[in-house]
Amino acid sequence: MKLFSALLLSASLSFVPSAFAGDAHKHDDKVVVGSLTIHHPWARATSSAAIKNSAAFFTIENKGAADRLLAVSGTVADKIEIHTMVREAGVMRMREVKALDVPANGKVELKPGGLHIMLIGLKAPLKEGDRFPLTLRFEKAGEVKLDVLAERGHHHHGHDHGHKH
Repeated sequence: MKLFSALLLSASLSFVPSAFAGDAHKHDDKVVVGSLTIHHPWARATSSAAIKNSAAFFTIENKGAADRLLAVSGTVADKIEIHTMVREAGVMRMREVKALDVPANGKVELKPGGLHIMLIGLKAPLKEGDRFPLTLRFEKAGEVKLDVLAERGHHHHGHDHGHKH
């Protein structure tokens, strides 16, 4: 029984955000896989436990042939979707996209007010400075693991699209 408890403890420790500490917390953090470079993955910190959704952002730079982001997965939320913002009858609304094209020798920017990764049904609040893993699945590059930092988002546009109009 003690062995089982120890196994449970070690399994739960693997999800502790601080386990992802290291050099990746610099603002120039990036992950390189093949011709793709993913720059500065971050998510909007949530201000209270009542907020169950957040969004993650990063830039995908491609120095090779076109690729597609097919899915994003992780344990931080019940559902994780790729979203875009579209204008419908003068109102900006979020829409899920099934895949995200990454152009050859180009880049795709996921940022507040535009493309983003929606984290729906957060399992715990995202406190500023917290880290959590996300896995991106590309058509050609395969799976890429990201270490995402929860931030206030003040160094971006300062726009909060988390509320409904």
